[in-house]
Amino acid sequence: MTAAENIKNIFFRAVGRFYIPSDLLHCGDKKILHISDTPTVLYPAIKSLVASLNPEVIIHTGDLADDIKLEHNPHHMPAYDRAVGPFIKMMEQSPAGRVYIVPGNHDNREVINRHISRAGLLEEGQIITVENLKIGLAHSVKKLPAGTQFNLYGHNFKPPREFEEGVVYLNGIKSVNIILIPSDEVVKIPYPWATNHHRKMSDKHKLPGTI
Repeated sequence: MTAAENIKNIFFRAVGRFYIPSDLLHCGDKKILHISDTPTVLYPAIKSLVASLNPEVIIHTGDLADDIKLEHNPHHMPAYDRAVGPFIKMMEQSPAGRVYIVPGNHDNREVINRHISRAGLLEEGQIITVENLKIGLAHSVKKLPAGTQFNLYGHNFKPPREFEEGVVYLNGIKSVNIILIPSDEVVKIPYPWATNHHRKMSDKHKLPGTI
C-alpha cells in the first residue's frame, strides 16, 4: 500500500468506512467476500463495500446483528428481526451469485430463515465448494471441519488450537477477507476502528462511534 493509500485507509477507518485498495478494485479475479459479527451500524458501509467489489460469493459466518447480542437479550428479538431482514435482502439483491449464512450464537435461525429467499443457511462445520476450492465454514473456530483448503469463522479472536497443515484459516471478526479466484490470494480489509466498540467488546481506547 502506498503512502497515499495508507492515509486514505486511516481516514476511511476513522469515519466508519472500508478502504478498498485500488489493485483489488481493478483485479480481474473472481472474489469471495467473507464477513462476520457485523454490528448494525456497519450495514451502510458493508452495502457500499459489496457494491464496489461485486463479489461472486458472499459468506457471513454469524452474528448478523452483533450489537444486539440476542443470546443475552432475547427480549430484543423484534429489533433483531427488523435489522437482519433488510441486511439479508441487501446481500441477496447484490450481484453475488451465491450467498451463505452460518448463524452464530447471537442469531435466530427461524428469523433468518423467514427472511432468506435464495441464500444458503448452513450448519457449522459444513463445507462448500467454489470453483475447485473446498471451504469450511463455522461461527466458532472449534467447529471448523477438516479436509478443506480454506476455513472461515468468527465469534472471537482466539486462533485454532491446532492448525491443519496446508489450510488457510481466516477470522472474519479480525478483518473482512477477500479470496481471489483462481489465484487463491487473500486480501484482508480492516474494519473501521470503532467496530469492536459497536460489537460491545472491551475498548480501552474509547474510540468514537462510526457513522
